Amino acid sequence: MRVTNRSRRARRRHEARSGYSLGELLLTLTITIGVFAAAVPFFTMQVRQLQQDVGRTDAQQTARFAQNTVDRELRNIGIGVQPMDASQGIPRNQPKIVQAHAYAVTFNTDLVANDTSDVEAVYFDPNVADQLTRTMIASSPITLPWSGKSYPDYTYRKNDRSLSLAETVSYWVSADSSQPSSSNMYVLWRRVNDGPISVVATGIRITGTQPFFRYNRVLPSGVIDSIPTASLPIFWDAVGSIADSIRTVSVSVNGVFNGYNLQNRATTFVRSVNSQTSLANIGLAQRSSCGDVPLNPGAPTVALVTVSGVTRVQVTFTASSDESSGERDVERYVLYRRIVGNPWDEPIDQVGGSKSASYMWEDFDIQPGVTFQYGVAAQDCSPANSSMRMSSTITH
Repeated sequence: MRVTNRSRRARRRHEARSGYSLGELLLTLTITIGVFAAAVPFFTMQVRQLQQDVGRTDAQQTARFAQNTVDRELRNIGIGVQPMDASQGIPRNQPKIVQAHAYAVTFNTDLVANDTSDVEAVYFDPNVADQLTRTMIASSPITLPWSGKSYPDYTYRKNDRSLSLAETVSYWVSADSSQPSSSNMYVLWRRVNDGPISVVATGIRITGTQPFFRYNRVLPSGVIDSIPTASLPIFWDAVGSIADSIRTVSVSVNGVFNGYNLQNRATTFVRSVNSQTSLANIGLAQRSSCGDVPLNPGAPTVALVTVSGVTRVQVTFTASSDESSGERDVERYVLYRRIVGNPWDEPIDQVGGSKSASYMWEDFDIQPGVTFQYGVAAQDCSPANSSMRMSSTITH
């Protein structure tokens, strides 16, 4: 078939007119710009909203972490503290609360041990230095935070003259020197005995005269009453001190995060956490008539005895001075046993108090060739145990 020149020109003109017109292009461009104009602010707002949520969460986490850290250790106040012992030159009980201040709290507790023989410790950490697992000695005192007072005044010991295993723990807040003084930003610190001071949390705001710590005490009538901030600080050695009557410690933490609002303006996010910690170990001693931790019984003596062909270990010990005199609150004695080289476990038995001058308990569950050691502690009605007295070793 022949294609004429006219046909070719007609086809070319038709091909030249195919595609989009200028109007179509302008319309498409306008729609595209409109979509972007609507989408960009939307996504920008989403990003700012996300940043706000992150800021609020960060402020909340700061406040929650600081409060949880303090609360966890406050609950253990009083564990392992030792009673007064005139024979050791200690005229008063080892205090449970050493300092109650609006911006600091210091207390004694057997918080950590690096030796499995310390059965009263809350935590076990073999890497902790020895001097941070026991009481401080009077010749190397520390200065309490927010005060000029030194502590301890005595080297608190057990009846066997070994050092008390209750450490001294301090928490306090002070102004953050890296922030402008007008920012009211504070740092939460922690120290055990005379060990290194560590930072617990930063980004904490305290405005005006707002206290970080507040306290409630029990009155002689049994009514719980708040202690006015103006009456603080309270120290363990004050005449007529009410430190031992403190029953709860409240903590108020304001966590801060500096970020931007939805209008992209710099703003500060603040989240607050408030808690009240009950000091159970102090309360138990006071709610009952048990008083303080009972004094130790005498160190047990052990002997192998065979009666009618049956061999047993006889464990003999003298009564605690708190059973027939003193607080007269000893109800029983708990006995421990371990194979030498193993840690102490739960009590193996108990002997009821009968106002006797001494007691004897027999162990029939012994094996030839095994070396045992025995321990005994007095227990009051709380029930709170005295420190354990240990026997020498004995082998069947």
